[in-house]
Amino acid sequence: MPRYTEEEERNMAVVERLFDTTSSEDKSLLFAEDAVWWNGLPFVGEGGETEHKGRAAINGILTGATSGPSEKKTNRGVDAYDVSTIRNEDEVVLADGDYVVRQHTMRAKTHGGRDYTNVYCFVFRFDDEGRIKYLTEHWNTWHAYNVLFNHFPMEPAHPEGSPEKA
Repeated sequence: MPRYTEEEERNMAVVERLFDTTSSEDKSLLFAEDAVWWNGLPFVGEGGETEHKGRAAINGILTGATSGPSEKKTNRGVDAYDVSTIRNEDEVVLADGDYVVRQHTMRAKTHGGRDYTNVYCFVFRFDDEGRIKYLTEHWNTWHAYNVLFNHFPMEPAHPEGSPEKA
């Protein structure tokens, strides 16, 4: 087992707080004001970006999955996972200087009631005050796209003059 410095222990504790779904703490405050969260799937957050810059943008990522499906989201084919159902398993956490790496398997239910499982690996870089400065999120984006973002409501074709849709 590695021996960690006080700063490394502090940084690992911040990462643990970030993934604590039982806490009502404002998780965006764990990030520096000018922090960046990189996510390789440009459907997370708004605007098709992969780099989400600043605490406000990061807060949008942190709270985006908590809201239930709206008509707007459903029409876009989005079925976000329900944060209250998250279970993280198989955790590996390592620290080296101002970096922390965490890998885990996340299991949750989507707002539409479907099971969602994916493996995530996060690389955190911390500033001197112990706030997250840069976060790189790695996950199976193909799987997430198909489960969370490619879930459009489907209906069979209906010829003109057929009875109204149920």
